[in-house]
Amino acid sequence: MNCLEASFSKDLGSFSLRISFELGEEIAALFGPSGAGKSLTLKILAGLDRPKEGRIVLNGRVLYDSASSVFVKACQRRIGLVFQELALFPHMTALENVAYGLKGPNKWKIARQWLDRVKLEGLYDRMPNQLSGGQRQRVALARALAPKPDLLLLDEPFSALDGPMRRALRRELKKLSLESQTPTIYVTHDIEDVCSLASRVFLIRDGKTLASIDVDKLWDPHAQESIWHSLGWGTLIHGKIEEDGGSLYFKWDKGRLKVSCSRHLIGEASVFIHPNHVKLLYPDVPVDPELEANVIEGKIIEKIEINGSVRLYIKGSGIEWHAEYPGDSYLMLEIKEGQNVLFSIAPSKISLLTPCFNSVS
Repeated sequence: MNCLEASFSKDLGSFSLRISFELGEEIAALFGPSGAGKSLTLKILAGLDRPKEGRIVLNGRVLYDSASSVFVKACQRRIGLVFQELALFPHMTALENVAYGLKGPNKWKIARQWLDRVKLEGLYDRMPNQLSGGQRQRVALARALAPKPDLLLLDEPFSALDGPMRRALRRELKKLSLESQTPTIYVTHDIEDVCSLASRVFLIRDGKTLASIDVDKLWDPHAQESIWHSLGWGTLIHGKIEEDGGSLYFKWDKGRLKVSCSRHLIGEASVFIHPNHVKLLYPDVPVDPELEANVIEGKIIEKIEINGSVRLYIKGSGIEWHAEYPGDSYLMLEIKEGQNVLFSIAPSKISLLTPCFNSVS
């Protein structure tokens, strides 16, 4: 049964948003490149922005319908929000922040219970500036879930946190969302977020939803061609992990990459490489030690300049790689289509994925 049915459009200058998807009682990732319309989609669902036309239905309640001029205000939608900025009230304690959206004689008891659930016991009276980044994230999450929302929306809330803290909070978010049976949409452009949190992924690019996919199906052998190429962002490769000389390498039929992984995994796997992590190399300049293990030769098959950025598609080692960088970078290389280039990816920047990744910490 679908908890959320959403189909709407909005035009902002030359940008056109055309969104359509359905969500059950599950966690879904809204995944795509920067500027795809992910944050705007959340704002429209939350009632913080109004679409041009369409319809949004949550648990049978019509929140927006352009045909009948229905628009439910954000405060009446029963939707929990956690954005990048968190928006905690700086003059309120952690307990007061969580209790702010609650009503009734038990509001303080409920607020304390939620702070306990997010492992902030004994920190009720701390002000936001007395909490660490991870603790502030937990307060924001508790505040969003305490009123028992019908839908939880998160806009990259953990993007500023380091790896261990980010992974710990992802596990806690998944646990809380499933325990409270709250349908959740999580905006990200980190493939590890998709794999560790979501059961479903909505792929979005240039303001349009391209597909709604069960996360398990991302590892279908044909996914790279049929799904990821339609997204046109990032590089996903299927292959296997092997050990060589004490180091781990990801290998496919025409190449290999050294990988850095805290888990000792051998066997079939996939890797995802963010476009910003594909680094072009100057031919007469020594290679950074972090990059020298993964140097690849390729040919630029397409160059696209978009809003001050340059997007490249490079063919090398049997793979079409996607690179993206600011327009004022690599000027000395005089990049053009058909040009042969050297590029590399640091082992630490390669996201190692396996079909069982959802169960891996």
